[in-house]
Amino acid sequence: MNPLLIPRRWLPLLALPLLAACAAPGRPAAAPIRYCPGGDALLISLDAPEDALRQRWQGYEACDGYRLLRVLRASRADPARLSGDLDKLLADKSLSPASAALARQQRQQAQALLRQQEQNDRLQQQLRDQQKRIDDQAAKLDALRRLELDLPKPNGLNGGSKR
Repeated sequence: MNPLLIPRRWLPLLALPLLAACAAPGRPAAAPIRYCPGGDALLISLDAPEDALRQRWQGYEACDGYRLLRVLRASRADPARLSGDLDKLLADKSLSPASAALARQQRQQAQALLRQQEQNDRLQQQLRDQQKRIDDQAAKLDALRRLELDLPKPNGLNGGSKR
């Protein structure tokens, strides 16, 4: 029994059908993998103009970082609203761990800012109340001074009694 001998020059010709099968046009091209930008890109984009934001985040609208960025940009002027919006976003369990951590940190900052604003409002109200009391006391003192000046002086008391 002789093994089948194939001449060496036929080997490239035998490999051609294999190569043609690999290059068949019927197979769809693989879509490129897009990784969502991280928290650093999100924080950099917070103060960017709207057109620069659209350009930079084009194609990443499905990323959870983009949703977080939209929440932060929409309600950063109002800490109470920001805290509520971040709570709603954190209730969604589809956030990545990094985005969830950033959202929690931003919520803590918003809550701290809200507490500071409330404390500032209380202190300003106390200051207004104290200023009103001071003004009322000054008005009473002025009224007493005018009343004292309007009283007639007794006749024998110019400099005290001399004995």
